[in-house]
Amino acid sequence: MKNRREYHAALSAEYALGTLRGPARLQFEQQMQQDPELAAEVARWQEAFAQLDNQLKPIVPPDSVWKRIQLQLPPKPPATDTTHQSTSSRLPGISRLNSAYIGWAVAACLAVVLVLPKLWESSSMLSSQATPVAILGNGAGTADSGQWVVTASNTSSQVQQLTITPLHAAEVASDRSLELWVIPAGGKPQSLGLLSNSAATQLALNDNLANGNSTLAISLEPKGGSPTGQPTGAVLYSGRITL
Repeated sequence: MKNRREYHAALSAEYALGTLRGPARLQFEQQMQQDPELAAEVARWQEAFAQLDNQLKPIVPPDSVWKRIQLQLPPKPPATDTTHQSTSSRLPGISRLNSAYIGWAVAACLAVVLVLPKLWESSSMLSSQATPVAILGNGAGTADSGQWVVTASNTSSQVQQLTITPLHAAEVASDRSLELWVIPAGGKPQSLGLLSNSAATQLALNDNLANGNSTLAISLEPKGGSPTGQPTGAVLYSGRITL
C-alpha cells in the first residue's frame, strides 16, 4: 500500500464486502470504534456496494442450466446398504461439480477486481467532499451495539449537508420512526428530520448549530415523528459534533 489512507480504504472495502473475517474483523471493528474517519470510510464503501447491488437485475437461469447441474451431481446412493458404495464412483461427479464452483468463484473474484477500482474512485470523490463529524452510539461500547456515522459537506455558506449512515442499527417497529435532533449547548433539541435505519439519509444542518458544543441524538418516536416538536421517546443514540 502506498499510504495509510489506501490501507484503511482496502480494509474498509473488505469489511463492507464481508471478506474480512475472524480475528482481523473483530480487531478492525474495535479500531473503527475509536476512529470516526475509519468508520466513515466503511460507511462510504457500504453505500458504494449498495448502489452497485441496486444496479444488478436478477436473472432466472433457464431450465437447461439446472438440468446440466443435475447431470453433474453424483448419483444418489441406493436406499438400502450404502456402506460399501465406492468412493471413487462419486469422485467424477464431485470433480465436475467442484470445477463448476471454481469457475463461478474465479468469475466472482474477477468481478471484484474489476469493480473495486471504480468504487475506490467513487469513494475518493466522496472522501474529498464529505468530512466525518460524529459517531452516534448507544453507550454499550461494542461494534454490534449499533452505530451511526455522520459526515458533512458544505452546500452553501450557511448550511451543512449531513449524511447519516447506520451501522448495525437496531430494527424499528412499523409504528415507530427514528428522528434526528441537534442539541445546542444549553439549548433545546431541534429536529433535523426522520432517518432510515437501513440506508443513508441526507439532512440539512444550519452552520450556527454545526459546532463542537452541539450534540446529535436519535430518538424513537411515533410513526411520522414527534407530535410535540420535542423528543417524546427514548434516546437510542447520541454523539458530540466534532467540527
